Amino acid sequence: MRAELGPAEGYFIYAGLALALFGLAALIRHDWLRLTRPARRVLAQVLRHESSFQDGGMSFAAVYGFRSEDGELEVTDAVYGPQPSPAVGDMVELAYPDGRPDLARPPRLLTWLGVYGTLLFMLGMLIAKLLGWLD
Repeated sequence: MRAELGPAEGYFIYAGLALALFGLAALIRHDWLRLTRPARRVLAQVLRHESSFQDGGMSFAAVYGFRSEDGELEVTDAVYGPQPSPAVGDMVELAYPDGRPDLARPPRLLTWLGVYGTLLFMLGMLIAKLLGWLD
C-alpha cells in the first residue's frame, strides 16, 4: 500500500536522494584508483605532525616519510586527531594504489566501509519511503 507524500515531504526525500547519490559518486570518484588498481604496502616513519585549528581546538595529522619507486616521499595523513599520534619516529604501514605513492595513507577499511554503508543505507531508506514501503 503506497502512501501519498505531501509536497514538502517529497522535496525532502528527493533532496536526500540527490545528496546521497552525490556523496556516493564523490566517494567513488575519490577512491577510484584505490578500487581499481592493485594495492602496494610500505612501511613509513612518522616524521612530524602538522597542526590545524579546527572546532575551537588544535588538531594534528601525521606526516609520513618513506621510499617508493619514485624515490623519497612525504605524505600527510588526511585524518586529523586531537592528539599528535602516532609518535614521531614510529613505523606505520601505509597503502597506496599501484603507481601512485603520493596517495599513501594508513589503511582504514572499517572506516570507509562504514561511510559507504551509511550512504547506501540512507539511499535505501529514502527509496523505500518514496515507494511507500515505509510509513
